[in-house]
Amino acid sequence: MQTEVMQNAPSRRRTRIVALVIAAGVTVALAGSAIAVVLLIGTPGPAKAWAPTFTSATPNAPAPYVRGSELVDGRTGKPLALWGANVPGFEYACIQGRGHDDGGTTADAVAAMIEWGFTAVRIPLNQQCWGVDRPSVAFGTVDDYRANLERFVSLATNTGLVVIVDLHWSAPGGEIADGLRAMPDANSVTFWNEVAADYRKHRAVMFDVFNEPHSRYDADRQQWAFELTPECWRDGGCQVPREIDRASTVSGSTFAASGMADLVAAVRASGARQPVIVSGLDYANDLRAWVDHRPADDQLIAGVHLYPEQRCHDVECWQTELGPVTQVAPLLVAEFGQSDGGSDHLDAVLDWSRGNAVGALAWAWWVIDDPAASEDARYALIADDAFTPNHPSGTTLRAALDSLP
Repeated sequence: MQTEVMQNAPSRRRTRIVALVIAAGVTVALAGSAIAVVLLIGTPGPAKAWAPTFTSATPNAPAPYVRGSELVDGRTGKPLALWGANVPGFEYACIQGRGHDDGGTTADAVAAMIEWGFTAVRIPLNQQCWGVDRPSVAFGTVDDYRANLERFVSLATNTGLVVIVDLHWSAPGGEIADGLRAMPDANSVTFWNEVAADYRKHRAVMFDVFNEPHSRYDADRQQWAFELTPECWRDGGCQVPREIDRASTVSGSTFAASGMADLVAAVRASGARQPVIVSGLDYANDLRAWVDHRPADDQLIAGVHLYPEQRCHDVECWQTELGPVTQVAPLLVAEFGQSDGGSDHLDAVLDWSRGNAVGALAWAWWVIDDPAASEDARYALIADDAFTPNHPSGTTLRAALDSLP
């Protein structure tokens, strides 16, 4: 585990100015060490016929499958809940030239996750470190980055965890993927086609196609440099600032966005059938347009991020804006956290998620002991290399997981 703050570490601090539903039945047939998964796709209602489609390369872990507004385990057909954390590192360590990840990905770490009661982990990735338009500043090689990721994915799935791989940091041609951009680019389509092809038989692996779509405010000019619409979010084509969201200025140079539908299509073109997580606007916090503008796919999960500084940050808003989404699709709290030293927001998210979402994944499974990084340190779930729960983020999550049936 890291014992000091990462250089240019991703902070949660942000400045803000302000289907078709297809029912599917799922069962399994054991065949040696592999699991043959069979599906029924048809009109809503009881399963009537079965047709084999693929074998799973992750037989020890659940096979997530969307059935209407439910997420189920394809091995049993029973509801599947995803509780755990984000494991940062693969998105920034490589592009900063100092490693493939930032620790927390060992067998001991995975054992601690199981002991805590995790059922899932989310792994943020870097588009360029994966190998798409890879710059010379990136650490190591493409093969080593992918092998390191595969090692951690295998450790997690072999112990029964569901893994979500997430496109966190990306960059259009000519730029470095050193932070969060407002929308994906054409290279993101290539990224997802390749990632999904590598993991298409790993039924315990799901794909979170873009971390936090958002608009971009130009503080220097005191005006919006880019306002993301639901149409561009889905279809792409709009012009997006080339700078990352933490850049102090916006140059006016842009790139053409790819939409969420493009990324979902890239996953499906690889042959991958696993559920795809598609998060909303405004840093994945605004899902008001999600139902009407979601890409056409029967295996979508709605992703939402819940932080206390975001616009939709309390139970009243969650009930009003997220409640309708849960009627048509599974909802996953893909990120949540609190950095003011309290736990009231953490408690509220965990309590609300138990009754309304298919799970919640806390930010973040890392150790930070540098006083200069106090905000990131308060997000830390673990206090040391022994995976001691850090107060209050880790102790709150651990207590909540202990209380689950």
